[in-house]
Amino acid sequence: MSTPQGEIRRGRGRPRTPGAEKRIIDAALEEYGEHGWAGFTMDGVARRAGVGKSTVYLRWQDKDSLLTDAVSSRSGDIGDVDTGSLRGDLHDLAANLFRHYRDPAGWAALRVLVDAAGAPHRLGRFVETVADVQVGFVDQIAARAVERGEVPADLPAREIGQCVYGSVTIQTLSARLEGREFDDAEIEERATTLVDVVLQQVVAP
Repeated sequence: MSTPQGEIRRGRGRPRTPGAEKRIIDAALEEYGEHGWAGFTMDGVARRAGVGKSTVYLRWQDKDSLLTDAVSSRSGDIGDVDTGSLRGDLHDLAANLFRHYRDPAGWAALRVLVDAAGAPHRLGRFVETVADVQVGFVDQIAARAVERGEVPADLPAREIGQCVYGSVTIQTLSARLEGREFDDAEIEERATTLVDVVLQQVVAP
């Protein structure tokens, strides 16, 4: 039997749930942020997303691949900075990271690193994904600064990244313990202070 022109032929099986992928990604980040790796399950994600477990497995084969995609999909804007100066780029990176940690995706990424550091064995591919993304942002910023002639080619990019990410992480955790979050004005102030200290200690001759 022919299909009328302009009509899409559907394959056999149940149709995909509209908007399911975004709901699953959101649910995965919220689940991990609340429960960590030990309590993170595909069942829990499906329940929170309001979909069947088969809908989750239709897209991701296991919780490692799901979490890898979830964290990756929400991390891209952090390093989307190019102000024309090393100071400006590091400031915007730090500010973006502070804001990222207010979001479920950022909190999940932060918890990933904490869980990985304390685990007696490798947790999953998602850990390397988070770490690689963070290192890549600083490497790009440093490379542009070298090209502009702002800093020498032996700029310690890895150490700068550790200073920025480490400080933002500690400040975020401290605020969480106090039951509060940084507003935008405080983020700008903290990012400025952080970058001033980093450049004085790491870059200044």
